[in-house]
Amino acid sequence: MTQDSPREMRRSSSAPVSALTAVLLMLLVIACSSGGDDPAAADDIFLFVNFTDVAPGENRLPFALRRADGGKLDLAPESVTLTYEKRDSGIVKTAPTARFRPWPVGRGIFTTTATYDSAGLWDFTATISSADGSTSTATAVRQVKDVTSTPPVGSPAPVVATRTGSTPGELALITSDANPIPELYAISFDDALAEGKPVVITFGTPAWCTSLTCGPQLSTVDQVRQNHIGEAAFIHVELFDNPDVMRESGDPLTGIEAPAVRPWGLPSEPWTFIIDGDGLIAAKFEAYTTADELEEALAEVLGAG
Repeated sequence: MTQDSPREMRRSSSAPVSALTAVLLMLLVIACSSGGDDPAAADDIFLFVNFTDVAPGENRLPFALRRADGGKLDLAPESVTLTYEKRDSGIVKTAPTARFRPWPVGRGIFTTTATYDSAGLWDFTATISSADGSTSTATAVRQVKDVTSTPPVGSPAPVVATRTGSTPGELALITSDANPIPELYAISFDDALAEGKPVVITFGTPAWCTSLTCGPQLSTVDQVRQNHIGEAAFIHVELFDNPDVMRESGDPLTGIEAPAVRPWGLPSEPWTFIIDGDGLIAAKFEAYTTADELEEALAEVLGAG
């Protein structure tokens, strides 16, 4: 996962390619990895707390547990207790029992929620209980920001126009996806907001994100779309404005950031947001997110409508 917002990397769509593009691409590769930063381990288990952009308040808390040797680790959610505390506060909180979210490419991630009282360093401890009564622990540390770089839940979504197309030639100009799904480019985001229906918008660059954990995000979003035809709009936004040039040159350093991406302040990719019928952000997800979790969040929005 990445650590900082790429706002410093913004540039006009006509600006020349610079070293900042390389930094952005480096962030993309890191963000697509299956783990997080600053893992620590007791025994041979590592804890990865997978977020880069949270602020005080209640937040989604995704985490993963991995063996140091890469071996499979099968854990029932009830066998894992996750606690967290603001560094040096002495106040330890326990997260609700997590749910395990299996990935289509294997393995998976746990998700729960955490409430942070203030910004700063927070320490996380996963305690794993075995059937024989023994326990093992793994720890990690993450930074909680004063303010998120992405729009917070409950705030208005940035009203941006996104590129549309339907033919193979049109789609080749607006997405790096080798097998684009036309329905994800059928309507511009600003027009979808104007219709007053919920919107699921996902940001990512399929061709330039090589990890197995983020590549399937578009097909996962489309899986949800097929369950809600006519109920919500589903949109993919490519991170780069010139995927055709990047594809033809084979050089990712030719990439230019898409204007529609800039107002969202993404510190990593992929990101997926669910917008309610009033144009407010109802939920947001960093990194690969399963269909089940997207369905749950979208159901709340559709139910409220």
